Amino acid sequence: MINIAILIVSYLSGVSAQTYALGGLYNPSSIRSDAVFVNPSMIPDSKFSGVLGVRQNYFASELTDFHLSASTKISRVGLALGVLKSGIKDIYSDYTFLVGAGFKQRNWGIGVNSRVKYLKNIEDNITTSSFSLDYGLFAKVCIFKLSLMHLNVLRPSLGFYERSEKSPDELLFFTSFNLPEPVTWMMGIERTPEKTTYRLGSELWFTEGFGLRVAVLEREIRLGLSLKTDTYGVDFSFGSSRELGTTYVISTSYTIK
Repeated sequence: MINIAILIVSYLSGVSAQTYALGGLYNPSSIRSDAVFVNPSMIPDSKFSGVLGVRQNYFASELTDFHLSASTKISRVGLALGVLKSGIKDIYSDYTFLVGAGFKQRNWGIGVNSRVKYLKNIEDNITTSSFSLDYGLFAKVCIFKLSLMHLNVLRPSLGFYERSEKSPDELLFFTSFNLPEPVTWMMGIERTPEKTTYRLGSELWFTEGFGLRVAVLEREIRLGLSLKTDTYGVDFSFGSSRELGTTYVISTSYTIK
C-alpha cells in the first residue's frame, strides 16, 4: 500500500517557514514523516500565519493530498495547528492532525510536535490510529542556520492488521547560508535505520516578491517558484522522480505580522 504524505520543511531567510513548505528539498512522498510542520522550533514570527495547499501526481489524479495549517506567536512561544488529508480514492484515506509548540530566542530555538494519524481501509471498512512525538532544534552560528529534527520519537504503529510493525524514527539535519545576499544555499542529510540520503538546493530572489528554487535529491530534481508580499504568498513546485513520476504542489499563504 502506498502512503502519500506531504513533508514540510523550511528555514529560508526573511519569509514565513510555511510559505516555502512545498518548495523545499524533500520528496513529497514519505511514509515515515508526515508532520504538517517539520521543525516546531522555527514557527514563524507573526501574529498569524496560515497555509492551504494541494499536491497531486500529474499522471494519477487519485493521488491527491490537501493540507491546512495555522500558527501564531505569543511573546517568544510559537503555537501551531495542522491537518493533512491524503490517500487513494476508494482504497484508503489518511488523516494526520498535528499540534506544535516552540520557544525561540534570537539565535536558537527548541520545539515539540505531537501527531495523531487516522488510517481507514475503505474496502474493508477498517480504521486504525497512532500517536507520535517529534522534537526540533534550531541555531544560528555566524552566517549559518542549523536545523536538527528527530521524527517519530515514539515510533507509531504502521498498517491496519499488524500493529507490532513500527514506523522507524528519522533524523534530519540541514544547514543554510546566504552567499551572496540574494542567494540561499541549503544542504541536508536525512538518516533512517535503512539508509542515509543527501539534499542540495538553492534559492534566488530576483526581486522583493519573486523567487526561484532548484533542489537535487536522490534520483529526483525539484523546481519551485514563489510570488509573495508581506501578507500574501503563492508557491508552486514540481518534481520528477523514477518512483513517482511527476508531481506538483500549489500552496497559498496569508500572514499578519
